[in-house]
Order: sequence, then structure tokens, then C-alpha cells
Amino acid sequence: MVKYALKCETCDVGFDGWFSSSEDFDAKKSSGELLCLNCGSTQIEKQIMAPAVSGTRKNMISTSDQKKFAEMAKAVREHVSSTHEYVGDNFAETARSMYYGEKEAKPVWGQTSIKEAKELAEEGVPALPLPAPMVPEKPADPKKLN
Repeated sequence: MVKYALKCETCDVGFDGWFSSSEDFDAKKSSGELLCLNCGSTQIEKQIMAPAVSGTRKNMISTSDQKKFAEMAKAVREHVSSTHEYVGDNFAETARSMYYGEKEAKPVWGQTSIKEAKELAEEGVPALPLPAPMVPEKPADPKKLN
């Protein structure tokens, strides 16, 4: 087995992939079976090669499972971006204000620090992190368009 560090040329996300051989990687790449788990792109390139390590196929993620995950991640990104308001770095403040009834409750997403996320959890504010492949693109800032 060969482990490659891979990188999506479309969204610049890195991840690892296991292949039975270098030829296996080449065949999967040329057939379009390699997908970015973040954006679903097939523009995947090898990075630095890791040493070969033996393993069992039962512990590996199949190509069809990778495709299913990529499709699911895309569906989550589309759902969040179409049903939640992006609040940027004000996520913790916004979530807390809604929890305490200072603002109308509505679905939001954004960024916060680990410290703020822990504080929200300690206060009982319902908020969960999204895994990186499921985070939508940040909307364009209209103030920065021109």
C-alpha cells in the first residue's frame, strides 16, 4: 500500500489517500474517481509521498464511499448557505444574544475562537462546529466588491 499526501487544486485543501500502487493512483485520477472531500473537484494532485505501510482493505474507505461523502458534504454546504445567515466573526455574540432572548432566534453560522466555543458550551448555548468539508464558502463582503 502507498499513502499519498494529496491536494485539491480547486480549493487548496490537503488530505491523504491510500492506493495499492502508484499505477492505482494514476488509474483513479485519470478515470475521475478521485474527488476532493471538500468541494467535490477531480483536480487532485500528489504531494510528498509517505512511506508504504501495509494494511487491510476492510479499514480503507472505498471510492464509492468517498463519492458519497463528497456528495453529502456538498449537500450540507448548500443547505447551510441557503438556510442560515452568515454572521462572520460575530458568531459567539449572535448565538449568545439569541439564546438569552436579546435577538430573534434564527439559524446562523460563522466563526468563533475555541475559547469562545467552550464558553458557549459552558453556558448551554446550543452551537456545534461544522467539519471542514461541510463549511460553506464565506459570502462575498459587499463592502469589498469595488
